[in-house]
Amino acid sequence: MKRCFQWRRAFLFLFLCLSAITATAQQAVKGKVTDAADGAALPGVNVTVPGTQAGAATDANGNFSITLPAGAASLRFSFVGYDAQTVAVGAQTTINVRLQAASKGLGEVVVVGYGTQTRRDLTGTVSQVKGADIRNLPVSDPAQAIQGRVTGVNIVRSDASPGTTPSIRIRGTGTINDAEPLIVIDGVPAGGLSDVNPNDIASMEILKDASASAIYGTRAANGVVLITTRKGNFGEKLRASVNVYRGVSDALRYVDLLTAPDLVMLKKERYANDGIAPNPVWNDPYYSVQRTDWQKAVLGTGHVTNADAQIRGGNAASNYLFSLGYYDEKGIIENSYFKRYTARINSEHKLGKRVKIGENLQLSLRQNQGFDTYSSQTGLLFSTLRFNPAIPVRNEDGSYGTGKASSELGDINNPVFTLETSDSRNKYYRMLANIYGELEIINGLKLRANGAFDGGLTDNYYFNPQVLDQTRVRDRAELSRESRSNSSLLGEIFLNFKRTFAAAHDIDVTGGYSVQTFKGDYYRAERRGYNDESPDQRVLDNGDILANINGNFDPDRALASGFVRAFYGYKGKYLLTLTFRADGSSRFSPDNRWGYFPAFSAGWRISEEKFMKDNLAFISNLKLTGGWGVLGNSNVADFQYLAPINKDRRYSFGGTAVTGIWNSRLANPDITWEKAKMTNVSLEAGFLENRLTTTVTWFVKNTTDMLVPAPEMDVHGRAGIPDRNIGELKNTGWEVEAGYRGNAGAFTYNISANASFIKNTVTRLYEPGTYIGSASYGRQQQEISRTYEGQPIASFFGWRTNGIYQTQDEINRDPALANDSRKTNIAPGDVRFVDQNNDGKIDEGDRVYLGSPNPDVVYGLQLGAEYKGFDFSASFSGVAGVKLYNADKMQGLDPTFPFNYYAEALNRWHGPGTSNTMPRMTTLNNNGNYRTSDRFVENGNYLSLRNVALGYTIPPSLWGNSGITGIRVYVACQNLFILTDYSGLNPELGYTDGNRQRGVDVATYPAARTFTFGASLNF
Repeated sequence: MKRCFQWRRAFLFLFLCLSAITATAQQAVKGKVTDAADGAALPGVNVTVPGTQAGAATDANGNFSITLPAGAASLRFSFVGYDAQTVAVGAQTTINVRLQAASKGLGEVVVVGYGTQTRRDLTGTVSQVKGADIRNLPVSDPAQAIQGRVTGVNIVRSDASPGTTPSIRIRGTGTINDAEPLIVIDGVPAGGLSDVNPNDIASMEILKDASASAIYGTRAANGVVLITTRKGNFGEKLRASVNVYRGVSDALRYVDLLTAPDLVMLKKERYANDGIAPNPVWNDPYYSVQRTDWQKAVLGTGHVTNADAQIRGGNAASNYLFSLGYYDEKGIIENSYFKRYTARINSEHKLGKRVKIGENLQLSLRQNQGFDTYSSQTGLLFSTLRFNPAIPVRNEDGSYGTGKASSELGDINNPVFTLETSDSRNKYYRMLANIYGELEIINGLKLRANGAFDGGLTDNYYFNPQVLDQTRVRDRAELSRESRSNSSLLGEIFLNFKRTFAAAHDIDVTGGYSVQTFKGDYYRAERRGYNDESPDQRVLDNGDILANINGNFDPDRALASGFVRAFYGYKGKYLLTLTFRADGSSRFSPDNRWGYFPAFSAGWRISEEKFMKDNLAFISNLKLTGGWGVLGNSNVADFQYLAPINKDRRYSFGGTAVTGIWNSRLANPDITWEKAKMTNVSLEAGFLENRLTTTVTWFVKNTTDMLVPAPEMDVHGRAGIPDRNIGELKNTGWEVEAGYRGNAGAFTYNISANASFIKNTVTRLYEPGTYIGSASYGRQQQEISRTYEGQPIASFFGWRTNGIYQTQDEINRDPALANDSRKTNIAPGDVRFVDQNNDGKIDEGDRVYLGSPNPDVVYGLQLGAEYKGFDFSASFSGVAGVKLYNADKMQGLDPTFPFNYYAEALNRWHGPGTSNTMPRMTTLNNNGNYRTSDRFVENGNYLSLRNVALGYTIPPSLWGNSGITGIRVYVACQNLFILTDYSGLNPELGYTDGNRQRGVDVATYPAARTFTFGASLNF
């Protein structure tokens, strides 16, 4: 019995010891994380145990609880926008932490190519936009959301139709060819942004200089945009969120046009001025009655709807995120729309202590329908601004109004008929998937392998009905179908070594190999003649005539690359980054296939010096950086070093017709990369504990070996001429940004502003006096833009004017017409053009530079505030020092055409002294009053309130224990107003002939103002 009692005592003692050990090994800690500035709870803060897989996240009220494994001595708290903090645990069971907001994220992690860095260690120029800042904006493309938010970046939309992909220009336009930046999504170079749900984005990094971008080598000359999508967190409880908003849109501006009575008056006047009897149609009282405002008939009310849901979470070994998104934008023009459906799965898993695998999968479907708003023959907006206002939308019998009664009414169709009978749909299916694995070989040395697939399938459908009761007839209905598939495979493997030695030397080295292949194919078929045009009969088999069929493979391409980047920091004060990449592309000949792209940058954190800390304590951060590097651009036509051979060419030999082959293009075996050499210097400063921050950057980017069309002197035949590497272009400028964050009790606020000052100059073309032309516009085929050596790219080029001839005596005495054969046909009321070369005549030799469509200044302003659950934000953007060419006004005021006119025509010259700006009404074009001239060059400066929102987060006490952790409701507006002197529909004009023509108004789809109401729920 005694022995049994002793055993019991021994087991009890052992149990108590084990319990104590277990309790020590699994110490439970709880607490709360708040903002050091205002005490507000911070949800979603990552709480981790350094050196282990244990982790947790704070809930909606900032609370956390975590069980520490044996031997754990500290907890690390990290959150986007705040400096990370590590706290010793000791015997504490409750730890409350106050996180300090980081100055421009000095302590936060920034994504760079093939890795990450803390912002304090960056020596390159990288701008970051957090996903939270652009969430729930009513935009179809994430690029639209960053307009005005990033210095040095200009977002340009060629038109405002739903789903239009905007152009992104980073530090100016760097080439006459494709100047779009490289887009990298979750580490995969992956084309455009339109397939990405903006609400899935965690952050966007814009790499602007050579040091930051050189690791992408040949594709980085135009900058790099890195997209990192949202993920779950290790140790995070299951969370869900739902975001929904609904909006309504209307036209932002209208153009003043003539009413029917005024139009008839001016039509008669033009005949009287020419001594011609007016056409009988203008004596018909029917056409003196105003029946239709065609802008109001075509530009109606649009709607936008967005809904997305997301679940995320994780345990000690895995994390995951799953999201679904739906975006539906119906434009302000009927039957124009854009829809996007998205699904995303991101996950990551730890296999033991040293192995990690993960995947990112994005599936998307885009659908859209739009209209031609560029043509000066059949463009929808062109027709809207020209169609006669006396004609009704529909006649009393229900048929569409038409201008067939007379050629004086123009050769355009009723625009409402066009938009209501149009039937076209475009679909694009895309899958972007990547899988990766990471092995930590030893502490600080990791091996990572990535594999990715990016595939898309395009399906386009166009049906044009038979048209017999409009001016422009179509004898047979037409149906065309197009299909295109494209895909790329990516394989990468690289090593990363990161270690700190002697608490002073920080080393971070990345090096690896990458290969990416591309392939695709397409077909197109068209049939005409449909006896039954019912929607269910609009298939190719039902067409009577096969009009066209073709298809082929796209040339297979490949890009192989090796890269290395090394970072060294000494005591956090002296920083150095070296980067090198070698690229080999199948686009170029074997002799020119490889390009080499070095870069370096250095930084000095002056604020870490003892003399700064001792004497200038109010300066919280001061860093000087500078760098140089070479980047490449391979966004050019494929295989220009070869001479393609086409079949089915007809020849005649001895009068006998034969069919053979031919070279459709000559070869240029010397063609190679375009290169951009960039130098920049930056000064970054923070004051008052980093509440006030500012950065100033100077840069110069020289593009060399720019591919331009080769001159065709003494060339006969029809074979195409390949491009040559002979152009050079320079962009120089300054970037300035500043921000301030503060609070007054529970009221917190922030303000930030940025501005970019950029000068663009073409420094070399063929030889002095030569130029690269651009597309002509209008019924008169007016050339508007030219690119000359010594001037900005795509400059306006035409005649300068000096008022209106008031009398015949002024014409007789004008030395500019002394030798002009047109002099006898010029009359009072015609435009006086300037004789630039003083040869006594007005001709091509008098055309001069009229202005640049490239803005001197691009700027933005952001405001934000929060107070007891209320939040407010506003984002402004604008440009200055820019000229626009109103080509539509040039066409819309020309009385030699049988259309309606701009209301400005009422200010025409109709006698001496009546006008010195608007010429007389005439049916003749003897003087070319409406040729390309400074009369249509306008100031394009504008300031737009891009986005403004007011939200309220409902207190948790109102929904109790329903499982909801947060509800926010808000109202917002996009494009609330735009301040500008420009007279057209929209001063935000884009590209109409690639980079060769910009800022030319051809009456494209106008901008809309959108009001939205939405709600976000977290569970």
